[in-house]
Amino acid sequence: MGKIVKTGFQFLEYANSRLIRNVDDVLDLKTELITLSETKTHRELSDYALKLATHIIEISGLERTEDVKAVFSVIPQWQAKQVRFQAALEVAGRLNDLAREEKDPIKVKGYRALGQIAATPHVRWHPLVASEYTVVIINLKYPKDLNKVKEERLFQIDLMKQG
Repeated sequence: MGKIVKTGFQFLEYANSRLIRNVDDVLDLKTELITLSETKTHRELSDYALKLATHIIEISGLERTEDVKAVFSVIPQWQAKQVRFQAALEVAGRLNDLAREEKDPIKVKGYRALGQIAATPHVRWHPLVASEYTVVIINLKYPKDLNKVKEERLFQIDLMKQG
């Protein structure tokens, strides 16, 4: 039997592996966001991530603590080549620690989403995982309301198009 070589792996395959389960979503819009992301550079996705982070704070009710603010400083520092991706992973780790301590499920997902955003310098797909967590927040805030999910996905697509 020959060796299987997988080329062209895209986030769509990753997302369809159901990393985040039991989410009411609008799959056409999710696919549109992922397809659009494939046209973006790592830098452009990190810009999207910062815009999405502001939105996540707003919809989840998270406070702008020092750990949360660190997301907004580590990514620009990485973009300017002032820090390596390990600094971003440290910020992501602190946010994941906060998620483990938090009791409010919406804030837990908010911290998880921000942790993904903080890790963007490590892997360019992290903002898309954060987008998934954002849809989970919408699911928690508005159970079974696909119109709210559609609004969220359209918002994400618009943010992605902004560059």
